[in-house]
Amino acid sequence: MKNKTWARASVVILGFFITAGSAFATPESTQKLIGFFDADDGTYAVETVLSIEACKALCEADRPTCRGTVIYQADVTKPDMQCRLNDGSGEEPAFETPVPETLDFDKALSDLNAYRILKGVPALTYDERLNRACDIHAHDLATADIISHTGTDGSSHGDRVQRQGYYFSIAGENVATGQMSWEAAFDSWKNSPPHNENMLRDDVSQFGLALVYEPTTSHMTYWAMIVAHPLENEYSADVN
Repeated sequence: MKNKTWARASVVILGFFITAGSAFATPESTQKLIGFFDADDGTYAVETVLSIEACKALCEADRPTCRGTVIYQADVTKPDMQCRLNDGSGEEPAFETPVPETLDFDKALSDLNAYRILKGVPALTYDERLNRACDIHAHDLATADIISHTGTDGSSHGDRVQRQGYYFSIAGENVATGQMSWEAAFDSWKNSPPHNENMLRDDVSQFGLALVYEPTTSHMTYWAMIVAHPLENEYSADVN
């Protein structure tokens, strides 16, 4: 490949990026000319294909390992091309792996409570047990690379909350994947009627929140929020 002329060598890079609030990838492409490949760019497999569409299909069939593709066509007058499947790793990765903003719990609490007060419902407080229940579920989703309210052990959010010693009169859960910031997750929940309803419940007083980042998965980020109100006898137990 080193002997190919620049005028007859073409490379198409197809990037697959997670859109906020969605588990699906959207294709984006650019084109540039290069002479040959010698960098540690995250290529883990090379296949010969006859079209860009065939290369894209190979990548989608191997998700989440495949983050994107680099197509090398040594001679643009011939259909044969190299489809380089890329996992985003390496010292000079062809595809940068996005990193989410660090979750600022104080800001999340402030934003959610400002939103609730604006809508005429009282503010909430964090509860560490609810935080732990959220964190456990977010880690479970990341491990399985799924979005679900049901844990891989069959648990409901109520089960997970009670396992942390929190006994409730009401509890609701929001989950989301793919958002790279608290603001994006918060907006996606506000724009979804059932999730928005959970955040604006007037019969809850506490909540928990968690974010888990796992770059080797297709969704990369996994969010969980629980809003709840404890049983009255739990208040009594705390006082006594």
